[in-house]
This record gives sequence, structure tokens and C-alpha cells, in this order.
Amino acid sequence: MARIALNGRLLVPGKLEGIGVFTWKCLQELVRLRPQDEFLLVVDQPHNEMFELGSNVEVRRMPIPGRRPWLLKLWFGWPLRALLRRWGADAFVSLEGPLALGMPSSFPQLTVIHDLNFEHHPEWVPARWARYYQTQFPRFAARARQVATVSDASAQDLVVTYGLPRKDISIVPNAADRAFTPLACSAAEDVRKRHTGGARYFVFVGSLHPRKNIEGLLTAFERYADRGGLRDLVIVGAAMWNELPMDVSPSVRKRIHSLGRLPHDELPKVVGAAEALVFVPWFEGFGIPVLEAMACGVPVIASNVTSLPEVCGDAALALVSPGDSDEIAQAMWTAEHDTAACDTACKRGLARAKDFSWAASGQALNRLVDDMLNPSQSDAACQA
Repeated sequence: MARIALNGRLLVPGKLEGIGVFTWKCLQELVRLRPQDEFLLVVDQPHNEMFELGSNVEVRRMPIPGRRPWLLKLWFGWPLRALLRRWGADAFVSLEGPLALGMPSSFPQLTVIHDLNFEHHPEWVPARWARYYQTQFPRFAARARQVATVSDASAQDLVVTYGLPRKDISIVPNAADRAFTPLACSAAEDVRKRHTGGARYFVFVGSLHPRKNIEGLLTAFERYADRGGLRDLVIVGAAMWNELPMDVSPSVRKRIHSLGRLPHDELPKVVGAAEALVFVPWFEGFGIPVLEAMACGVPVIASNVTSLPEVCGDAALALVSPGDSDEIAQAMWTAEHDTAACDTACKRGLARAKDFSWAASGQALNRLVDDMLNPSQSDAACQA
């Protein structure tokens, strides 16, 4: 039996973003796969039922809210260190990057670093966050006994940017939740009535972060509309740092519906009722909305950069340059008018989504925890 502490800082009820969803789903699977172990889930929110991962999980709330860089240094510093020692932790698992600071080098820790966008484009985040990420994340990568990421594209970036050996980086991918399934025509019509007054629409899902290229998406949508395109555009997500301007004409602005962050039971319906997902970020570590749309049988228009070609495989309706608004607009036009291409993308997308599951990701994480706790056995297996 092992006593394993878990970083639950991103488990914020009602406000789960991509890494928060990854953390929640993977920890559920990890706890399910290790009934013989005891877990300590460390959070900074009031108790919520989402923290109840299993009967072998104890929940402790840190009195410090880890929502600013200086608070993160404190959160993962002496308060966490003291808690791990008092509880008698054998290891620490952090699925968002930061590790417990000041622990002995012999103390096993596992980190998942999802992407390094802050290394390549620090201008996309506030300066204080860029400094934190750029100074701390190399330390976390070097300190961890096990390093994982969510795609081969991100793994290669860790090799080039941080100098980590590729063999020392494992892949634990994202997946689509089971709630993302094809929607019946009548249900899709009800969703459209609720959110767009009945108009058919394309959808974007993601935090309104500069790297998501919302401005490029809106420019492309305006060009598509000016050409005579009939679909509306639904934007699902909350602003990450600052509200992004929607610099489009008033006539086009009327066809853009910003829904903010949706409840988890509504998001699959909004995605499933869409004519296509248009997801054209500048940079992604994985791109979970792509799989969610594919699982719903919705065609996908995605960027042709970083992890997205890898995640899409051959199942995208179109892979486009995020900087080419005309190419994105043409892909939207294809999504409206080329039924045969959309049908093919839907079938391939449904098959591609089945290549990923939270159960499989949980098993991958569980193997890493085994290797972390038993490094000599892992080394022996590699040599054999």
C-alpha cells in the first residue's frame, strides 16, 4: 500500500477548463485502479461532491488560494510540504505542472506539462505569469521522477526546449467524455432554438485566450458571411486574461452568439447541434474540443500546427493555416455546402474519437505511478 498525494488545485466546481477536466478525469481513473492505496487530494476550494473520488481519498483544503504566481509559490511551498510530511505521503502527483517545493530529491513526484506556449509566446500571458512559467517549469521538469505530456508534439517540444530525453517523457492523452455523442435531429433543433433563435451554426469551444486566435476566427467568419454564408457562429468559453475585441461589422456581429462557459451537461448538446467545429488556434498542447466534436459526429475544421494534425489524424474536414483567414472561410463554406465531404469527416471523426478514452489515459497514468514508486523495477524492465 502506498500513500499518494494528489494536486487538486484546478478542481474548481463549475469552472473546469481543459487541464482541470484532464485532472478530474485522470484522477478518477487513478483512484479506481488503485483501491489498495490511500490518497490525499489537496484543493483550495470549499468541499464539493466532485472531490469525492473514492472511499480511499481524504480531502484537505489549503487555506491559501493558489490563483496568483506568488501565491502558487507559497501554495506549493512550505504549507504543502508540511502537509505532505504530516500525512506521510510516499509520492506527489501533479497533473498541471507545479510540484511540491523543498521536498528531498529522493521524494517521488510526477508532473504533466501540457504545453510550452509561454516559452514561445510569452506575450500571450500577463508578464508576471510568463515569468513564473519560464522560471519554474524548467525546474519542475528537471525535478520530477516522471514527466508526462498529452501529445507527441508537446513531447518533442519538451525535448527541444528543455533538453529532456524523449525516452523520459510519457504520453497521457486527453479524451472526450461519454456525454459527447451524436445528437438526434429534434434535440439539435431544441438546442438551436435556445441559443441561436433556431439558426444553424458553427461552434468554437475554448478559453478566450490570445493563443486561441479568436480574432482570426472572427475575421474568417466575416469573410465567409460576406461571401453569402448562411451559418451563425457560437463561441463557448470564458475570457482567460482580458476580453478580446469582436471587431466585425454590426450585421455580422448579430450572427455571433457568445455563450460564455456552459454547464457540463449543456456543452455536449451545443457541440452536437453544430454544423461544424471551427478550432483554429495558434498553439495547442492537445486540443480536446476536436475529439469532443468528433465524438458527436460533427465535422472539424482545425489548425494545421502543433498538436492538432496529430490529434485529428485523417478525420478533419479541413486542416487550415491559423493565419490564413481566406482558407478558414473557405473551409466554413465547404462545411455548409459539401455534404459528401462532411459525411466522410463525420464517419472518420467518430472512429478517431474512439482511439482515445479516459480509461486508457488512466491506465497510462497508473503505469507511471507504478514506475515512480518502483523505479528499480522500471529500470529492470527497460533493460530487459
